[in-house]
Amino acid sequence: MFNLEILHTLITKQWQMDVKSIKEIRNSEKVMLEVTTLNDITYLLKGEKADAVNVENIIQYATLLSSILPVATYKKTISDTYCIALNQYVFTLEEKLSGNEVNILTDNIIYEIGQNLGKLHQYSINNHIRLHCATSWAMFGGNATDKIGDYDENELSFLDFKLAFQLEPLFHEIEALYNEHRLKLYTLWSQLPTAATQGDFCHYNMLFHNDKLVGLCDFNLAGDEVLINECVAVGIYLCWHVDYDGSLTASERFTQFIESYQRERSWTKLEYDAFPSLFAIIRAFRYDRVEDGIADTACHEAFLKETLHILQTGKEAFIHDTTAI
Repeated sequence: MFNLEILHTLITKQWQMDVKSIKEIRNSEKVMLEVTTLNDITYLLKGEKADAVNVENIIQYATLLSSILPVATYKKTISDTYCIALNQYVFTLEEKLSGNEVNILTDNIIYEIGQNLGKLHQYSINNHIRLHCATSWAMFGGNATDKIGDYDENELSFLDFKLAFQLEPLFHEIEALYNEHRLKLYTLWSQLPTAATQGDFCHYNMLFHNDKLVGLCDFNLAGDEVLINECVAVGIYLCWHVDYDGSLTASERFTQFIESYQRERSWTKLEYDAFPSLFAIIRAFRYDRVEDGIADTACHEAFLKETLHILQTGKEAFIHDTTAI
C-alpha cells in the first residue's frame, strides 16, 4: 500500500502536473488513483508489480493502436518514457476515458467487440508487431509454473475435470476426444498467425456509447497470441458466460461474433483447419463451465453428456472453408 503523498510527489515530479485532487480507487496489490489537474483534466495513475521494459513496450503498442481504436492517451514522463518504476512497482498515467460500462451484452455490442478485435488483429499482422511475451490465453506452455506463458488454463481445467469424473463411464471417451483435439492443435500451433494483441479484449475493459466502442483500456495482459485462439476464446466467453439481453441463442451469438470479426480480418486455411478442435476444447473446458459442472452434483450426468456432445460436434459449428487463403 502506497502513501498518497509519495504518489502525489511522483505525479508532480515525473509527469510535471499541477494536481488539484487525488481520489484513491485501489491501493493494494494494484494501485489506481483518479488524478484531476488544475485545468480539470482527469487522469488515471495505475501501478503494479511488472517488468518496466515490458510495460514500456506495451504502452508504445497501445499508443500505436490509438490510430484505429479509442485507446486511452498515455502521458510521457520527464524522461520521455511512458512508465516509471518505484519500489518494485511500475506506474503509468493515462487520460480517463468517457463512456458507459456494460455488464449485460446485446447483439450490437457483441458485434462491435468482434469487429474491433478483428481490426486490432489485422493491424498487428499488417505491421508485424510482436511484444515478445505471452497472453493469459496461451496454450501448450506446459504448466511448469503459474507464470503467463507457462500457464495453460485449458489443460488445468481438463485436469480438474478428470479428477472429478475419471470414474464415470463417459470419461474415457471424453478424454480420448480431448487428447485428439489437443494433438491436432499442437501440430498446427506454431504455423498459425500470431501477433501482438491487447490480451483481454472483453466488455469489462471497454466503454460504450449507443452500443459503439468509445474506450479501450487495461493493456496489462497484452502480449503475442495465436490470433484465432484469442478470437475463439473471447467469443465463447462473451456468448456463453456473460449476461445477455436479446433473442439469439448462444450459438447464434457466437456465429454473429465470428462474422463481425471476419469483416475486418479473414481466417487463413490453417485457421479454419484449427477452428473445430479449438472451439471444442475451449467451449468444453472453459474453467467456469468446469467449476459449475463439478459443483452442480445433481446434474453430473447431463454435464458429462453435454461435454461429450461439444467434443463430438464442435467441428460442425462452422462449415470448413477450403477456399480460405
